[in-house]
Amino acid sequence: MLHEKEDLEKAFNKELFVIKNDLYYQQIDLTKNGKKELLRVDISYRPHSTLSGDTYSLRKTNDGRLVGFIADAMGKGLSAAMSAMAITRFLNYFFDELEDEEGFVFDVWIKKTLKFLQKNLFDEEIMSIVLIEYDIQESIIKYASCGMPTFFILSEENEFQAIRSNNPPLSIFTENVRTMSLPSIPIAKMLCYSDGLSESSTSDGKLYASYLKEDFIDSICVKDFRDKVSARIGKGDDDLTYVYIQKLARSKEFETLRIASTYEAIDESLTTISQYLKEHDVDSKTLSQIMLTLSELLLNALEHGSFGVDKAHKNYLIEHNLFDDEMARLEKLHQHKKIKITYGILPSGKRQLFEATISDQGEGFDTMVLKNIVINAEKFNGRGFVIIRKLLDHFYFNKKGNAITIQKFITPFLEL
Repeated sequence: MLHEKEDLEKAFNKELFVIKNDLYYQQIDLTKNGKKELLRVDISYRPHSTLSGDTYSLRKTNDGRLVGFIADAMGKGLSAAMSAMAITRFLNYFFDELEDEEGFVFDVWIKKTLKFLQKNLFDEEIMSIVLIEYDIQESIIKYASCGMPTFFILSEENEFQAIRSNNPPLSIFTENVRTMSLPSIPIAKMLCYSDGLSESSTSDGKLYASYLKEDFIDSICVKDFRDKVSARIGKGDDDLTYVYIQKLARSKEFETLRIASTYEAIDESLTTISQYLKEHDVDSKTLSQIMLTLSELLLNALEHGSFGVDKAHKNYLIEHNLFDDEMARLEKLHQHKKIKITYGILPSGKRQLFEATISDQGEGFDTMVLKNIVINAEKFNGRGFVIIRKLLDHFYFNKKGNAITIQKFITPFLEL
């Protein structure tokens, strides 16, 4: 029994490894017509059992387009999981091949997908899948939805669109797949999902599809949406997979601090932010959680960013009782470097969200290592990340890895 459980866990971790996400805990900085924006793409993947028929991947092309899919293989258990893993491997392999050759072409990707499935599905098997290309700069979406639920788009003018499937599910008898393009619109939010989300039962006996549009429109961020989903359907009745995309302008109302790279400057900034939170009547527990996180992140920005001390060297200094002296030396050497902190509270109906961004002038790090949080969370080695995940609602890094944005709700979630 124990070996069977271990084998299932290994199989699930293999599924997670095959899945690709080029934006793990990463937000994209955008500038268009002088307007600075942020693009955040979050994926929720919650299989109902260890082996899942749901799968997805999210890729970013060399020229900045986002390309992704959500697939739902027919059936349950091993057969569905094998089909899901096979299509995921193929789509990611061929994406990389196109990028390495002449660049990604959405229509070619789709044709190759159909050809692959025609050779690898059984006669009675079907595959529901939605494939999307999002040109961020031009706000153009191309898609091919094959037997998948309607996906949602909310424009910056609060205009709602429900985009229905434009193809039946795929099988060996499918001869072609139709792709469509949506007119260029400034997107504020987008939601794509598998039917496990919309067809799960709520506590009042309805399908969640009855509330999905309302919860999507009303959500301030992905964590707010997740809370709404959890309150309505709990763990759900099937695999739950969805992609939540949000584009928003940088707030001009936030406070900004630019501090020297010294321990004293960090202490002073923490005092300033703490006073700000108290003035906004943040409860003591939430305030404490925010301040502990900010303290950890600012020390990371100082020691790893401004001073350039990596984890291995820091451990060496501590083990040999050299840490304090070396930090004092580096502080004198690098105190001219700046650490920037922007922070503020975003009001939204019933909930208020605190956001803060800390950026340094260091070299950053490869944020793709954060995939290990998803694949092997219990073995992930990083005290700072453990604190962030435990105390906060969400976080995002920039592409370089030298800036982090944190989110924490300062008002509780009210049951629906």
